[in-house]
Amino acid sequence: MQNLIPTKPQSKPPILVIAGMAGVGKTSLAALFPSPVFIQAEESGAVFDSWDEEAKPDLFPLLPAAKGHAVKKGVVEVSTKESLKEQLRYLATQKHQYKTLVIDSISALHRMFESELCLRDKVDNVADSCGGFHKGYIALSDWHLEVMKMLNILRNLGIIVVLLAHTGIQRLKNKPDDDDYTVYSLDMNEKSVPVYVNFSDAVLYLVKSEFVKGKETNNKGAVTKWGKIVQTGERKIITTGDGKIGYVHAKNRYNMPAEIPFEQGFNPLSQYIKSLN
Repeated sequence: MQNLIPTKPQSKPPILVIAGMAGVGKTSLAALFPSPVFIQAEESGAVFDSWDEEAKPDLFPLLPAAKGHAVKKGVVEVSTKESLKEQLRYLATQKHQYKTLVIDSISALHRMFESELCLRDKVDNVADSCGGFHKGYIALSDWHLEVMKMLNILRNLGIIVVLLAHTGIQRLKNKPDDDDYTVYSLDMNEKSVPVYVNFSDAVLYLVKSEFVKGKETNNKGAVTKWGKIVQTGERKIITTGDGKIGYVHAKNRYNMPAEIPFEQGFNPLSQYIKSLN
């Protein structure tokens, strides 16, 4: 018989998505979480070449690309998805010292899943897999949901989960009488994005501060000279879409300020999420 006695909510380690453009510092930030280990859908090790040896995180072997049977078409001999599950099962069942799991990156993982699905169904693109009519993108979403369920098991075992993603652009439909518009999103098919947005505790965007320099307009407001984007070298973390044009998926459950400065070598999120301490 189930226990029907109400209890106070218990604090759990977070599942965080950190998105950003290439080279902005996502991997370096993830390595500042407590006792991290990386699952590599793309090469992570080069980032740490200049780090002291004791500061470098541990890395699982690079996930393999899916490969088919040499004779039997449509038979997957090497599966990216099963290799990922094997690494996740290791963390769930074996004794280890890791307190944080980092997947670098779910964007690269999505592309590997696409390749495996096409290989399995003997098609050239995902739209034609699973019988066509773009059903393959629904299947990919289900694959990501399987991953998220396993990540939630790790979270319940006390492991922090950090999912790195590349920033992509998504076109959204507006009202019938308004134009469509674009927003920042996770770099993967739009049907898979909600899996990570809905089932994570925060979706954060790591960005470089920048401004436009040299733009000129005439007295009618028309642009006579286009400016240039200048980056200041400063980095910040966008934590909410409120008041931030384009960051509609940004969110957090930790009452963070809308922007948090990020200085190399210091994890600024630890002051807002208790389990990071």
